[in-house]
Amino acid sequence: MSNLNGAYYGPSIPPPSKSYHRHGRGSSCNPCSCLFGCLCNCIFRVIFTILIVLGVIALVLWLVLRPNKVKFYVTDVTLTQFDYSTTNNTLYYDLALNMSIRNPNKRIGIYYDSIEARGTFGGQWQIC
Repeated sequence: MSNLNGAYYGPSIPPPSKSYHRHGRGSSCNPCSCLFGCLCNCIFRVIFTILIVLGVIALVLWLVLRPNKVKFYVTDVTLTQFDYSTTNNTLYYDLALNMSIRNPNKRIGIYYDSIEARGTFGGQWQIC
C-alpha cells in the first residue's frame, strides 16, 4: 500500500451487467406490428433466396452451354427478272439466294422448316 500514499479510493466498481435488450423494439411492441415485420422479413428472405438460386442456375447453364450467335452467309445471288410496272408502281423481280448457315454451338442444335427473308427498299419493308 505504499504506492497509494495513504489515500482511500473506496470499494471497486463492478463491471456493468450485459443487457440483451434490442434497441428500438422496447416493450411498446404490439403483436400486430411484430407479426407484420416478421412476415415481411420472411417474404423478403424467400424472394432474395429464389433470386440468388435462379441467378446461380442461369450462370451454370451459360457456363455449360456457352451459347453463340448463329452465323448466316450469302454465298451466291442471282437476279433473273427485274420489271417495273408504271401502271400500278410495282416492281416485279425473281431473286435467288444461296445461303450458308453456321452454328458454332456444339451442344445446341437448330432445326427449321422454312426461312423467310425480309428486305427494305425506300423505307418500306418487303417480304421476299
